[in-house]
Amino acid sequence: MDPKLRQPLKQVIGPTNKNIKVYGKMLADLGGADVCYSGPGWTGHLAFIEPTAPEFAAASLEEWKQMSARVCTLHPLTIAQNSLHGSFGSSGDLCAVPPKAATIGPAEVVAAKHRVQNHALSIGGTFSSWQRLVSRLVMHGPVTPLVPESLLQTLRTDVWVSETAAANIEPRWERGY
Repeated sequence: MDPKLRQPLKQVIGPTNKNIKVYGKMLADLGGADVCYSGPGWTGHLAFIEPTAPEFAAASLEEWKQMSARVCTLHPLTIAQNSLHGSFGSSGDLCAVPPKAATIGPAEVVAAKHRVQNHALSIGGTFSSWQRLVSRLVMHGPVTPLVPESLLQTLRTDVWVSETAAANIEPRWERGY
């Protein structure tokens, strides 16, 4: 992007080791995020709010919704999914993927002025997509921290679902892997 068209660097603020414990407050002090973009991974994670991360363990849905930004432990399926990403070599190299992630919390998602959910990821533009099943759980299953992205059912959210993610789930024996 032409540097003249970019926002000033001083307006770009992301989580760091120094600010992660107050990152949610930083966003709140700025009036909250304008938009929270998300798309579920195999685990139904929201950002990297994982269903099994001990850092996001809560006694109730209401308590969980109030949790803020933190570093959390990634689920093994998220590590496997990310190992297929180009930035990690698209090769299944699990060791290339960090086991933890800095992420916003449910509180920041709830506080965002708007949310956009994207169900359109596939493997290298093919029919293969881990989102086909989890998208159904996210959009139509119960709202639960066990499928973190399901929280968006309770909030004004624009949802985009690709034809690949919306395709029927059925055996395709002729394709194999």
